[in-house]
Amino acid sequence: MDASVISFQLDLLVRLIDTTTGAELEEQNVRFYRDEKQVRPVPRGSGNYVFMNCGREDGTLEVIAYGYEPCQVPVEYEKLDRQLPVKEVFLIPSESAAGLQPIITFSGQLPGLESVQAVNLGSTCCCISEFDERRRTMKLFKTHRSGMDDIYYGLIHMDRQTYEPFVVVKELSEASIKISQPLQEPFLVNSPIARIIFGKTTPEGDYCIRVRDDSERLIHLVRYVVKGNVKFKIVDFHKLEEVKLE
Repeated sequence: MDASVISFQLDLLVRLIDTTTGAELEEQNVRFYRDEKQVRPVPRGSGNYVFMNCGREDGTLEVIAYGYEPCQVPVEYEKLDRQLPVKEVFLIPSESAAGLQPIITFSGQLPGLESVQAVNLGSTCCCISEFDERRRTMKLFKTHRSGMDDIYYGLIHMDRQTYEPFVVVKELSEASIKISQPLQEPFLVNSPIARIIFGKTTPEGDYCIRVRDDSERLIHLVRYVVKGNVKFKIVDFHKLEEVKLE
């Protein structure tokens, strides 16, 4: 009698992250839809969900989690690791969510807007000391935590009121990281680094970015792309009257 062989293939690992805090989503009431059909991945805890034997076809993944805005993200396998395809999904808290820390919303409409994100100028995690372009390694100092817990950061240029986004691929030590691509912009030693907060946009140019109301000073540097042009604006989330992207 032939033995039956059951094989499993991990086709996608989804990590759900609260974009306002950078923390993994602990909410259990989460639904997933792939190309408008509900799918049921295996929960692995700490905001991780595993899709098994579902095929590796490109498509759109929609995530609906209690207390957060619905989110649709493209799944493009050519941009993911072949051995372990991981997709980070950054969720924005809903304004009506009960029991959560108060949040502040910056929203509006700007025709041609393609994306919006920000860094908190009052909540930097460390500073850059040097960068090895060939190795793509960055040395850090003045770290304010036991390591860089997230993936997406901005290197802030206070003299130009801009920042360069970068992606951490490996933490070499508490004071050294490797990033996905060489830095493209000149920087000053001691320039601060902060975690990126992601907002959302629509094809019509509507935008929304939210932050936790957890400090007396909530000065953020907003980065937005309009028809391919990158722009920046300093925004005080405690003084949003008549403030808009333009």
